[in-house]
Amino acid sequence: MRQFGILLFLMLLLGCNKDDSDSPHFVQLTLEQKTTQLKNPTDDYVLVASHRGDWQNYPENSLAALQSCIDLGVDIVEIDVRKTKDGHLVLMHDSDVNRTTNGTGSVSTKTLAEIKQLLLINHNGRLSTERVPTLKEAMELAKGKIIVMIDKANDSFNITLDVLKETQTIEQALFIEPYSYTEAIEVMSTELFYNSLYVPRVKETVDNKSAYINPFIRNEAAASFEIRFSSTEAHTLNIIPQLKEANISIWFTTLSDDQSAGFSDTKSLTQPSLGWGKCIELGANILMTDYPNKLIQYLNSIGKRAKN
Repeated sequence: MRQFGILLFLMLLLGCNKDDSDSPHFVQLTLEQKTTQLKNPTDDYVLVASHRGDWQNYPENSLAALQSCIDLGVDIVEIDVRKTKDGHLVLMHDSDVNRTTNGTGSVSTKTLAEIKQLLLINHNGRLSTERVPTLKEAMELAKGKIIVMIDKANDSFNITLDVLKETQTIEQALFIEPYSYTEAIEVMSTELFYNSLYVPRVKETVDNKSAYINPFIRNEAAASFEIRFSSTEAHTLNIIPQLKEANISIWFTTLSDDQSAGFSDTKSLTQPSLGWGKCIELGANILMTDYPNKLIQYLNSIGKRAKN
């Protein structure tokens, strides 16, 4: 008993003397703060964008995957939309339901009611209890909490706009597209383009970078620029100084080696300073990853998510 008492005393003493004075203070930004950080980047904070939600732990494009991103403090969540036979938008990356559900067939040949009968599958192949959500359900869950990047809406911008207006979430919707300034306005509609967050995608196939990026900068129409680069010699990286001068945030996608010159998630899982860290050194203010929790942990460790 005497030994137990001494041990307990030492544990309490160590606990009381623990010094947290050097520990950084981390906060989850509000939606307004996330949007401000996106449009007006600072060096002490790197925004995290999660690809298809937190799909490592929940079925991709599910409400659970979206909720997990909100809980983790992710700033931007990417989702994919497909149109059903009866004209509804559901969250689905592939054109068919074969890979991610217990059903088969194309989304476009099924009604919403038929889609809602299906169960989503986790990335390890296990059946879940999650159903395929609609875009409306996803935006209602995300409302006021997180920026939502909506992908694959190219053939349904009009329906997307209707859903965003109905849910009053147009200002937190984000679109990454390779359209030029005039093309984006024409394809998306003036209302959707100017009221949502637009991020032009700069590919290595863009020959005249100035002609592509200058109209967005001149009209203050880009919330950020996504830059793709297969090597550190890629000409797309040459626009970074101009974007920095204009205080426009720079988005790197680290899902695969060819999108970020090998500074990808694969490298970062074992050597984050040689993956995500290199992206930050090159100027990234936003990183899109398949591993949001690990990226947030790394950014915390280097003071890129700290707010005093």
